[in-house]
Amino acid sequence: SSGINAEWPLRPGENVIRHEVRHFNKLLDEIQQGMKTLALCLQGDEAMSATIDQMYQSILDNKLPRPWKEYSTTGNKPLAHWIETLANRITFMQYWIDLNIEGTVSHQLFSLQYSELVQERDEKEPVPFTDVLKMSSAYQKTIKGQVERIPRSFWLTGLFFPQGLLTAVLQTHSRIHGTPIDSLTFKHSVYSLPKQKEEEDKTRAQNAGLTPAMWTYPGPDVPESGILIHGLYLDGGRWDGANVVEALPGKQITALPEIHFQPTQVVDERGEYECPMYRTSDRCGSLDQTGHSDNFITSIHLATEHTAEHWVTRGLAIICQTDD
Repeated sequence: SSGINAEWPLRPGENVIRHEVRHFNKLLDEIQQGMKTLALCLQGDEAMSATIDQMYQSILDNKLPRPWKEYSTTGNKPLAHWIETLANRITFMQYWIDLNIEGTVSHQLFSLQYSELVQERDEKEPVPFTDVLKMSSAYQKTIKGQVERIPRSFWLTGLFFPQGLLTAVLQTHSRIHGTPIDSLTFKHSVYSLPKQKEEEDKTRAQNAGLTPAMWTYPGPDVPESGILIHGLYLDGGRWDGANVVEALPGKQITALPEIHFQPTQVVDERGEYECPMYRTSDRCGSLDQTGHSDNFITSIHLATEHTAEHWVTRGLAIICQTDD
């Protein structure tokens, strides 16, 4: 791949996009150069260095090569799953970018791809295109007279620096309402659990070729303020539709519904647990040059009938991706 295209006029979310695109393109360049060199070495046209040899052995062992890991986010997935996740992340980012580029609206491109998929499927149970749009990250939201277009719901796993997205949401709210940004925080509202029909729709959509980067739980339209986040998991508990409760036997990790991150100046934390959110189940990491952890992202307030000490003892946390 030649990288992600992010040529567009100045817009409020540009800094987040450009920061992410720079990281993606550095990673893609590293992969491309490494594979070109490896191909030359295997053909006998170039001597194999220790670095290329280690990369080759990692690929054979289905492990992430060290040079790629330096440009990537933390994760314990095998190489095959890591590559699949990377492709989904690129799809998500390109859809977000295309929403803001004249003539390349994401849902138009997706419509063509979906039409081709439907022709190959059984016409008895097609997924209605309107339902697919609701499940798609390409579903558009317009802010303040088409200032910018953003995905219906954000997939934090797709980002290198999700803290930047959350900060940008607070900055946008601050500018629109004239509120000091240092007085803002997030109120978190967990949406309803998907119904049986919605689960069936999700399964049919996945069978039709949709990836986690393209869909989210079907539900109401995007709220006027804040953003929706999907693709999160509870580690050490489960969501019963209203509160965090004990995990079922044998089910340590369970999926969370969409969560609404709404900027606010006042948060009532009574009856809530401030649950830490991490990229991976490791729950550990190191500080980068900006002072942020490369694993811890933020905390989310979840309704609960138990005390905070109870969930600290249980080790409850939210993670963005599983080890499966």
